[in-house]
Amino acid sequence: MFNEFDSSSYFVDLLALSMVLLPIYLISPWAGAQRILLSLSGAYLLYFIAPRLLLFYFIFWSLTFLLQRLIVSGEQRKWGAVPFWLSLALIFFPMVAWKVIGDDFNILFNLLTHGLLNEISSRLSVIDYARDVIIPIGLSFASFRSVDLLVKSYLGMLPPLSYERVLFFGFFPTVQIVGPIIEYPEIFKACEKPKRASPEDIYHGLMRIALSIIKVFVIASLLQDSALIFRNYERIDTYKLWLYLFIYAWFFYINFSGYSDLALGISRLYGYKLKENFNFPFFKENIAEFWNSWHMSLSRFAQRNIFVPLGGYRAKTQYFATLATIMVIAMWHDLSRGVVLFGLYHGTGLILHRLFSQRYKARHTTNRFFLCGAKMVATHVFVVLSFPLLTLPLESALEFYLALFGQGL
Repeated sequence: MFNEFDSSSYFVDLLALSMVLLPIYLISPWAGAQRILLSLSGAYLLYFIAPRLLLFYFIFWSLTFLLQRLIVSGEQRKWGAVPFWLSLALIFFPMVAWKVIGDDFNILFNLLTHGLLNEISSRLSVIDYARDVIIPIGLSFASFRSVDLLVKSYLGMLPPLSYERVLFFGFFPTVQIVGPIIEYPEIFKACEKPKRASPEDIYHGLMRIALSIIKVFVIASLLQDSALIFRNYERIDTYKLWLYLFIYAWFFYINFSGYSDLALGISRLYGYKLKENFNFPFFKENIAEFWNSWHMSLSRFAQRNIFVPLGGYRAKTQYFATLATIMVIAMWHDLSRGVVLFGLYHGTGLILHRLFSQRYKARHTTNRFFLCGAKMVATHVFVVLSFPLLTLPLESALEFYLALFGQGL
C-alpha cells in the first residue's frame, strides 16, 4: 500500500541537480548564499518526492528552531529542565508514533499533510495528489539530528541559532534520506566563510562517489536476492540457508554503507568533510569494536546522549548504561519484540565482552594472526546471527532459527 521509496532515485536526482548547482555554489561570494542554495536544493528534492513531505519537514524544522530558542533563552530557567524534556518528547513523538502504530500513522500522516497543503495552495495540492502515498521518509534521521541539536543547546554548547541556520541544518541535502546523523558543529564550523572546494576535495569526493556507485548499483544489486531467504527458508537446505544469511548480511552492509559513502562523497564536493559512518565493521575482533565501527553516527549519538549520562564510564553503572545504549540503538530501527530481543542479544554480548576484557588482560602470543582471525570470524558469526531478529517478525524469526539449525517445523 505504501511507497517505501527507492533511496537510489533520491541520490540520482541529487547528483543530477549538483551538476547545475555546484558551479553556482562554488562561485558564490557569500557563505549565507551558499547555505540558502543548499537548503533550497534539499527542499526541492523533498518536494520532488511529494510536496506534503516538504511541508512536513518545514513544520518540523520550524518547530525545532522555536524549541532551540526556548531552551537557550533565560525564560526556560524559571521552569528548570521541564521545557527541555517537553521539547524532546515533542520532537520524538512523530517517530515513536510511526514505529508503534505503523500503517495507521502513515495513513494519518498522508491525510493531514495533504489536507494542510490543500488549505495553503490548491495548485500544490493537485501536484501532491499525483504523488504516491508515502511513509515519512527520513523521519528517524531528522528526529535524532533535531534532538542532538536541542541537547547541545541545553548544555550551553550552542548559542541561539537563526532560522536560516536551523533550516540549513535540517535541509542539508546529502543526509536527509539515509543519513548519516550529522551534528550541527560538523557543518557549522565549515560554513562561516564561503566554501571553495580544493582540488583534493573534488578528487576525494569524486572517488568516493564512484566507489559508492559500484557498491550500491553493482555489488549490492548482485547480492540483493539473498533477502529472499526470509520468505522461502522452509524450502532451503540448511547449508544454503547459512550461506545466504551471510550473503544477506553483506548485502545489508554494502547497501547501507554505500549510501552513506554517497552522502559523504557529494558533501565533499561542496567542501564539507563529514564524519565517517562505517569503518569495516565485519572485520573487527570483538562486538565492542563492531559497534564502534557500524553506523557510527548513531553510535556516537547514543554514546553522547545515553551512555555517558547514565554512567557508562563508572564501575557501578557501566553495565546498565551499556544495555540502555544498545537498546536505544536497536529500537531506532523499530519498536517490535524482535528488535527488543536484538538489543538484548547485542547488549548481553557487549556486557560479557566487557566483563571478560576486565578480568582477562590480553597476552602476547606467537599465534597472533590465527587468534585475530578466529576472533574476527566469531564476531562476524555473532553479528550475522542477529539479522533475522532485525528483519523478521519474532514468530517468523524463531522459525527461521529452527530451520537454520535443521529443526524445521
